[in-house]
Amino acid sequence: MNITYDAMSKCAKEVTDQGNCSGGDGGYGAKRLLTWWRLLGLFVVLALATRFYCIDTPYNVVWDEAHFGKMIGWYLNRTFFLDVHPFGGKLLLTLFGYLGGYNGTHSFEMPSLPFDDYVGILPMRMGCALIGSALVPLAFITIWQLTESLSAATTAAILITFEIGTITLTKFILLDPPLFFFIMASFHGLVVFHNQQRRPFALKWWLALTYCGMMLGCVMCIKFVGLFVVLVVGTYTAHDLFLKFGQPRLSLLTFLSHLMARVLCLIVVPAVLYVAVYAIHEKILYKTKTTAGADESCWSPGFQMQLEGNPIYNVTQPKYVTYGSIVTLRNAHLCGVYLHSHNHTYPNTSTAANRQQVTGFPAKDHNNLFRILFPEEDPDKSDSFYSGRPEYVSHGDWVRLHHIFTNSVIACSTNRSIMTRDHKLIYGEPYNLTSKESVIVKPAPNTLWEVQIEDGPEGNLGVSALESRVRFVCPYVKCGLSWSLSSLPVTWGFGHGEITCNRNLRQKRTSWIVEQIFNPHLPNTTFKHLQTGFWSRFWETHQVMTFINSRLKPRGRDLYTQHRPWMWPLLLRSHMWYDVSYRIVLFGNPAIFWINFIFLLVAPGILVATAFRMRRAAAARGEINVIMKDGVSYEIATRHCTGEKSRVDKNDNSSEERLVNALRWLLLAYFLHYVPFYFMNRIVYFHHYFPALHFSCMLTAVVFGYIVDIWLPRRLSAQRASVVIPAITTAFYGIVCVSFLVYCHVGYGHVTVGEFNPDNSTFRRVRLLEEWEF
Repeated sequence: MNITYDAMSKCAKEVTDQGNCSGGDGGYGAKRLLTWWRLLGLFVVLALATRFYCIDTPYNVVWDEAHFGKMIGWYLNRTFFLDVHPFGGKLLLTLFGYLGGYNGTHSFEMPSLPFDDYVGILPMRMGCALIGSALVPLAFITIWQLTESLSAATTAAILITFEIGTITLTKFILLDPPLFFFIMASFHGLVVFHNQQRRPFALKWWLALTYCGMMLGCVMCIKFVGLFVVLVVGTYTAHDLFLKFGQPRLSLLTFLSHLMARVLCLIVVPAVLYVAVYAIHEKILYKTKTTAGADESCWSPGFQMQLEGNPIYNVTQPKYVTYGSIVTLRNAHLCGVYLHSHNHTYPNTSTAANRQQVTGFPAKDHNNLFRILFPEEDPDKSDSFYSGRPEYVSHGDWVRLHHIFTNSVIACSTNRSIMTRDHKLIYGEPYNLTSKESVIVKPAPNTLWEVQIEDGPEGNLGVSALESRVRFVCPYVKCGLSWSLSSLPVTWGFGHGEITCNRNLRQKRTSWIVEQIFNPHLPNTTFKHLQTGFWSRFWETHQVMTFINSRLKPRGRDLYTQHRPWMWPLLLRSHMWYDVSYRIVLFGNPAIFWINFIFLLVAPGILVATAFRMRRAAAARGEINVIMKDGVSYEIATRHCTGEKSRVDKNDNSSEERLVNALRWLLLAYFLHYVPFYFMNRIVYFHHYFPALHFSCMLTAVVFGYIVDIWLPRRLSAQRASVVIPAITTAFYGIVCVSFLVYCHVGYGHVTVGEFNPDNSTFRRVRLLEEWEF
């Protein structure tokens, strides 16, 4: 059956007008609006109360506050640092500290350090708690705008309000509060935009689309897991454009306008926002760290040269390497380590027993200094340099690498390396360097290294500081000096990088950069031409962040299995956070977790059953028509305009359609925030589940709204429904609240005496699973 849009509009108007003639709707609408505002105000108060309760207890560093507290101090002191997360979240925490008067002097060295006598710590926690409190009204508004169901919106707010783990994560100085907020705000922006689809290119349509894009940009500035909500919005956008592309009455120009509007607001706006936040980050941080472990090797020389206090900041030094020069060698691989040695030996249990360690160190250190020696001649001057005209190290030369502080030379063994078994061992061979007269020596063949310049040969002036990429190949073993990417054990190797000899000379890990040259007998030159520009630094920063993130591997099988993703939805394990005379455990509300899991199983069934019933019923009556106006498609059920269709049935159908549509997108959002963790080969923790948990709570709210607003009224008489529905609602909310009251002290924390003992625990009677650590 084909009908025109005007005829359809006339019919819809007549049905609506008849429904509105019953009278009393104005009073009902005003009463419902008043209820809406009262509920919103109530949940704002509850959210603030639950988040700010015991916010100063313990007044010590808790869990990852030790991590992000340091970074806030570095921002306030303008000290450049490396982190695997983007910059916006840390800048926001720094803003809280700055507004609260914090001066960045607390060390945040480790958990349990007290905050006494430090100003501005509590305002940072309060800022996080305020953002965490905003999750509750935001969830309420999002579900309301998605479903127009007060039952669903109220349920969503209650579940977020009384979720214990969310409270714990949003009252400390962490990135989780802004991450959770901007993820939910991004989804809210998507809902607002969806509700404006009937008026394309209107002002509210543009504002909604821009708001969604800005929230996406903000969430990507917090953590890269924000990509998951980007995928949700991207999937919706692709689906929406696909439907528009199939509309025969939509002109190509109008379709392209829709496409470009989305590109502008959902791609360009977030990208500009992200780059702007990075620019602020870089503008603030311009000093280098002066402490050990500065991770300087992660940055290219051109990057380091612009950090005040860095040894190569505005450096002037010899341009080319000559024999006798003292140099530092940095591996050319991304985040490459410095060649390093010290007075420690490999363990007696290995084939390298009692041999001096040669390692890779990530920061500048005096033990990174090596002297370039002729293959068979020692320096003859009193300052350990060669006399006569300087001789430059060229492509194909053989050299020895002498470690000046341990008086040893780098040697290659035919034995396997300790960590990377297909590589050869590198160690320090003791060597007494003569400094008073020239001595001809017969070096061991495994201490000689052939210099291979990657772009060489370059003649006599071969190895250029900061520019040349050089390989050191041991002709005796036929392998190249390399960084294996593995780390030595902390117990004897201090966690340093493993230096090996690699037969595969094509790998970038066999290339080295001469970063610093010390030779008072050579003229110095500047290297300002090597300083990198803004976009080069932007690209390099993200390369480094990606590389470091990929190396966050589990360090122990037990740690890795304790927090596997399949455990999260059922709350099979908890996560101990703090246990120094006060115990805090990251733990969810069991009732919420288990109800969510049940409703996750129910939701797909509701979708299938509803779609089957609605399509079959409409098709049997021949009532489905798809019409289009202003570039938007409408699927309308055609009815004869006899006035017999009641307003109640009409609203019932539209409510069901909204609820079902909400289920689709909330299910997608949940799985996109949960399933990817099964494929991550990195450390995963319980707190990674909470963005998915919040979507699960909203999904549960929609299903519950469907049950009490649609399913039960269809199956019960009005009299029974007036009794059963309030009873079910009260029982549902009561279970959630009672579970919160029973377990909330686990998340808020409680005083302990001595170490945790599961048999004498205060909460042993409510510990339903042995893996719950409280």
